[in-house]
Amino acid sequence: MDAFNTASRLLPFRIHFEDPEIAPLDIDAHDAEAARQLAATRRGVPAGAIRKVKIIREQANG
Repeated sequence: MDAFNTASRLLPFRIHFEDPEIAPLDIDAHDAEAARQLAATRRGVPAGAIRKVKIIREQANG
């Protein structure tokens, strides 16, 4: 069951686009490729218009 939960868990990604006029998009997805495809669809741009896909990591206080 743990392997299933780990594999099916969504991760937070921030997508940056080549065009500075397009604001970065935060999206939850299973992996970076899925996040890239979702972001391209939501912004109506080809996947090649995406400059960077980064996982959002929690910031430690202090």
